[in-house]
Amino acid sequence: MSAVGSLADIFEFVRNGKSVKQNKSRNGLPITRIETIANGIVDGSRVGYAGLQEAGNEKWLLQKGDILFSHINSVEHVGKCALYEGWPEKLIHGMNLLALRPNKHVVDARYAYRAISDPGFRASLQQFVNKAVNQASISATNLKSLELPLPSLDEQRRIAAILDRADDLRRKHWEAYRRVGELSDALFISMFGVCKLDAAMWPMSKVSNVGRVQLGRQRAPKYQTGKFTKPYVRVANVYEDRIDTTDLLYMDFNDADFRDYKLEHGDVLLNEGQSTELVGRPAMWRSEIEDCCFQNTLVRFQADRERVMPEFALALFLRYFRAGEFAKISSKTSNVAHLGASRFGMMPFPLPPLELQREFSCRLASVSSLKDQYRANAISGDALFSSLQHRAFSGQL
Repeated sequence: MSAVGSLADIFEFVRNGKSVKQNKSRNGLPITRIETIANGIVDGSRVGYAGLQEAGNEKWLLQKGDILFSHINSVEHVGKCALYEGWPEKLIHGMNLLALRPNKHVVDARYAYRAISDPGFRASLQQFVNKAVNQASISATNLKSLELPLPSLDEQRRIAAILDRADDLRRKHWEAYRRVGELSDALFISMFGVCKLDAAMWPMSKVSNVGRVQLGRQRAPKYQTGKFTKPYVRVANVYEDRIDTTDLLYMDFNDADFRDYKLEHGDVLLNEGQSTELVGRPAMWRSEIEDCCFQNTLVRFQADRERVMPEFALALFLRYFRAGEFAKISSKTSNVAHLGASRFGMMPFPLPPLELQREFSCRLASVSSLKDQYRANAISGDALFSSLQHRAFSGQL
């Protein structure tokens, strides 16, 4: 694949959107925001409005095949893009996203979208990214100077079709995984009731009365000597019902601190400091590695096993999280919401019979096993898609 073309040559334009103050009033035509392409698609439910009508704004209306590109965002999200496929039917190109309109005589729109989405292309952006404290950006001028592989149009369409099929399969695997994950919630509801649970159905207590609530250890320079080094879990490792240990950090824990902060199988960890929508996001520690501790960006709940099964506690906290209960009680600063160990400890905690909780744990284990299988399939689908992407834009597909 020897032919290449600069973005300036293969797109009719690479331009900024209409600068206008947006709102969510739903008056007028929808207009794109940064959030519109947050999930890699043009999401019509995440648009703004500014009371704009079609008349007078024809030049800003997106056309099917236009590519929206995030050029002002956090560092990890700069370069995200999405292909506009005609929905919403009339959509105005707003500021903070670039629009790239392919020259149909030179480049296939789906091929261009796949090429710009390729990790190799996104890596090439880094030379031009300007980084500020909480934001990064790339100019339209610098973006236009970059090049894409440019085989014949027929070859472009062939490559795009292969990648489309692989991406569709990948997305279906993740959708299946998500749906299997819903079985856990359905099982909980069928056995115990709705999110907050009726106090008349089960005795009610408080979180702090049915287990230990503890903040993790603060990270500080004095704990970086390397004399008593142990791995620790932080907020970046705790996802919804999943802990990722591939990126652990280390700090010192002497014998006393190690005993106090060592994670035990069945501990439930919740995000203490996060964005409002993610605060309180919980997962269970399942002895992923030995001798691991946790940082004070997390709150630990250790169930009183004579009254509470950890699996029941996790399921309850997941329902609280998804219903926004943790967000409601959190304290908020400009960028971060804090759950607060004491506020969390005061939350209501229903107490169904322990035998019923044990039955739930046993039945949940079967669902979790199935969920693990679907997750493995989804990860394999990601790997296949990444391999095809690399081959497609290195002339090997």
